[in-house]
Amino acid sequence: MVKLTDEIKESLAATKLLFLATAAKDGTPNVVPIGAFRLIDDGTILISDQFFRKTLANMKANPKIALSYWGEKGGFQIKGTVTLHTEGKIFQDDVAWVKEIRPTLEPKTAVVMKITDVFVVKAGPDAGRKLL
Repeated sequence: MVKLTDEIKESLAATKLLFLATAAKDGTPNVVPIGAFRLIDDGTILISDQFFRKTLANMKANPKIALSYWGEKGGFQIKGTVTLHTEGKIFQDDVAWVKEIRPTLEPKTAVVMKITDVFVVKAGPDAGRKLL
């Protein structure tokens, strides 16, 4: 299992928006902005779904996703595999968390991403290099 470094965790915590990429069964790409996300632990990210349509269908057909972001403390590309939760403790915790930060939103799915790879996105000789 990949464990995020302090630098990666700090940059992720400092960003307000990341981009989630999925692919349909036929390979058609899809990218959406995500604002409701948080670390569960050093190797797992929770993404809360309120509006996914194509994204959710893609994750059901192909559980491999990529996240990319850039903020005040830098950014990275993070890849991994997801599990989808619509009931149980993980989903209930997601609903409670989202209600705290945005009471008007209604989570439909708790997306749990197990991180498999992390890549450099900043310009320079290391651009695109695999870190983890």
